[in-house]
Amino acid sequence: MAESGLKRVALVSFEDDRDDVASAISREGYELVEKSPELVVCYGGDGTVLYSERVFPGVPKLCLRKHAGCKTCVYDVKDLPTLLGKIKAGKYRLLEEMKLVMSFKNYERHALNEVQLHNRNPAKAIRFSLSVQNGELRTYESVVGDGVVISTPFGSRAYYYSVGGTPFDEGIGIAFNNPHNLRVKPFVVDENSVIRVRVIREEGYIIVDNDENFIEVGKDDEFVVRKSKQKARFVVME
Repeated sequence: MAESGLKRVALVSFEDDRDDVASAISREGYELVEKSPELVVCYGGDGTVLYSERVFPGVPKLCLRKHAGCKTCVYDVKDLPTLLGKIKAGKYRLLEEMKLVMSFKNYERHALNEVQLHNRNPAKAIRFSLSVQNGELRTYESVVGDGVVISTPFGSRAYYYSVGGTPFDEGIGIAFNNPHNLRVKPFVVDENSVIRVRVIREEGYIIVDNDENFIEVGKDDEFVVRKSKQKARFVVME
């Protein structure tokens, strides 16, 4: 068995060859489990990493890429036996990443990448206000567009980047998505900021990472985004 303490392993993958990966894990003496793992092996792409964090929040994750396009998967699957051997020997460290938490009515969702408000009908812009409280209050009273992306540093190379943001290492990034009535470049605020978004007109969705369970919002609905007490943890080899 593994000597590092990370003995119980869950495999999260939607790839056709996931059984080969599972066999490789077992051959190295780890116990494959579906509940209460001490280590999660993610095999696939960026979406698999986000899904695994949603299912097993805070559990250390070893991320293996299926294709070169996976930005968050550090290691190649062919190196899995070597990687698991290093974990056994304790030759690794855990890298912690900040997460966000979104609160709306009875909903609470944690995000590794981003929280976004998006217009429900692509033919109609959504009107909303956004305020940032971090000692001083910064407010955008009436934004008209496709919504807003609120990002972690980890997610700053994902959807936040695609709507014009620049990758950053600290804080919370805010990028208005295709705003019609103002020209504000994406900006970064302190990580302890409290961000409030209120819908003024039309309907929209709150979308957290790649979770397909969108939350519907309408006129006068308000949600809050702040730094989460949870942290994602990733295995990095020494």
